[in-house]
Order: sequence, then C-alpha cells, then structure tokens
Amino acid sequence: MAQRLIDFTISILASIVSFLLSWPYFRNFEYWPESHTMWWVYFVVGFVLAVYVFYVLLRITRTLFEHDGLDRAETAAAAAAQARESAKPDVGRPS
Repeated sequence: MAQRLIDFTISILASIVSFLLSWPYFRNFEYWPESHTMWWVYFVVGFVLAVYVFYVLLRITRTLFEHDGLDRAETAAAAAAQARESAKPDVGRPS
C-alpha cells in the first residue's frame, strides 16, 4: 500500500512538472482552444491522463525490475547447482 502511495505521489509531481512545462500563457492563447475555459478543461483532462500514464509507467518499470531480479536469482541457483554437480567425485565410474 505504501508503494502505491509513493507511485501516486511521484506521478502527481511529474504531472505538475509536465503541466508547468506546457503552460499556454506564453503563447497568448494563439492556438486551439482560444478561450480560458477550454484551456482549463484541456489542462485538467491532460493532467489526469498524465497522472495515470506516469503511475502505470512506474508500476510497469517496477514489475520489470522484479522479474529481472527473479530471473537472475534462478540463473544463479542453476549455476550453483551445476557447479555442485560437477564438483562431486565420480563414485562408481570405472577409470
């Protein structure tokens, strides 16, 4: 639960940064939508979508790293088992 809260907080912060980077006022509302109300609707919808996208990105990245860790652990365990097998003395084999 704590990890989800951290992901959500990071997503909101990243979305705020994205929102500030795309602030339209430096363009004097020259592009669509030209009304202040439509700009607010545009940014609210964009902000909600950005939070969702950042949240999903963080969750997917964490899952990928977890799977990579599991794969590395399995590979290490298999290598250790193989090393133990090759280190056993050959008992019962004729020379």
